[in-house]
Amino acid sequence: MEDSFTQQELFEQKKYISDLIEEKSAKNKSSINLIIGSSLISSSIVIFFLYTFGLFEKQEVVVPDPITITETIKQTELVMPRIDSSEIVSIAELATQTIVQIQVGSLDENGDFYSIGGGSGVVISDEGLIITNHHVIEGVDEVRAIFEDGRLYEAIVIGSDKLTDVGLIQISSSNLVPINIGNSDSLVVGDLAVAIGHPLTLGAAPTVTTGVVSALQRRLDVGNELDGSAVTLFGLIQTDAPITRGSSGGALINNNGELIGITTAIATADVGAEGLGFAVPINMALNVVEDLLEFGEINHAFLGILGAQHFETAEDGARVFAGVYIQELYSPNNIQFAIAKAGALQGDIIKKLDGNEVKTLDGLITELRNKRAGDEIEIQILRNDQLITLIFQLDLRPSDV
Repeated sequence: MEDSFTQQELFEQKKYISDLIEEKSAKNKSSINLIIGSSLISSSIVIFFLYTFGLFEKQEVVVPDPITITETIKQTELVMPRIDSSEIVSIAELATQTIVQIQVGSLDENGDFYSIGGGSGVVISDEGLIITNHHVIEGVDEVRAIFEDGRLYEAIVIGSDKLTDVGLIQISSSNLVPINIGNSDSLVVGDLAVAIGHPLTLGAAPTVTTGVVSALQRRLDVGNELDGSAVTLFGLIQTDAPITRGSSGGALINNNGELIGITTAIATADVGAEGLGFAVPINMALNVVEDLLEFGEINHAFLGILGAQHFETAEDGARVFAGVYIQELYSPNNIQFAIAKAGALQGDIIKKLDGNEVKTLDGLITELRNKRAGDEIEIQILRNDQLITLIFQLDLRPSDV
């Protein structure tokens, strides 16, 4: 392709993304999604036992009988939010200028572009950086971005990350208007969610649908074991805003017109799973973007344990999530990782990470997906009814786990 970008330009764009992340973090302190849209991949929800960040060999899972947890709920008046159609119109008018249709393919012997699939993307900088999904651009030779007014650009692939399904491409163009970036950490269930993408490649103009944030911190198994595309995504935003194939890499937007997620998956099941769409939180996606711009790869953090869900019994006898049990410390060839060097032992129970309560295995992994190798963390473990604090730097995730 003719487009090229110097290392200095990528460094400047990385600084731009870093500034975005710092700005979101400051706002958060003050107030403290694969459509398998391309026709290449399908997804399904399954129950599984995780081997990520130190979960390193599969084991058979015994699913316990359903447990009923009784809670005392204060009686409050529930007021459903009113959605003003003019508000949606304003959001759509601004955001659709930043949502592109992505075509992927190759060139034939005559030099003509041959499309093999596609998806959506979101312009996040005036230098032409566009976020999409890993599964949209993985392994392709040619990538094109098409705006709603018909402008078509060849794009280069900066990089992508399978574990978060985030991809980054870049076009060479002036007069680009990037989307406003929101803070996905501030989301609550019930917030307005507007999904914009290019389902089924229906045309240059994107499709706009509305719904709410249905749930947070979702986990989803996607891809296919046979072709090596299988992966488990963590920390996803669930929405009922209708999204479908082709919208992979599109935008999930809040009521302020800000990008809060990158649509990435829909759930399908034999019994039916209509209205289950998922998006990668923008905070997680921007961390990936920053790594790609600075290092050209993702420095995923690695905790170095084989963990299992820990339960405790509440006063009323109900079983409740209460931390992560360390079944085993990962030590290939007797090599110790940082958590073991810091003093963790088999049988310890992780209760907190950086002051945040750890209740579930999924929650712990989501926290780690938002961190990098080399980050210093503080964990609190329970051992023999005593709380112990360990401080250490996270290791780099090995390539073979």
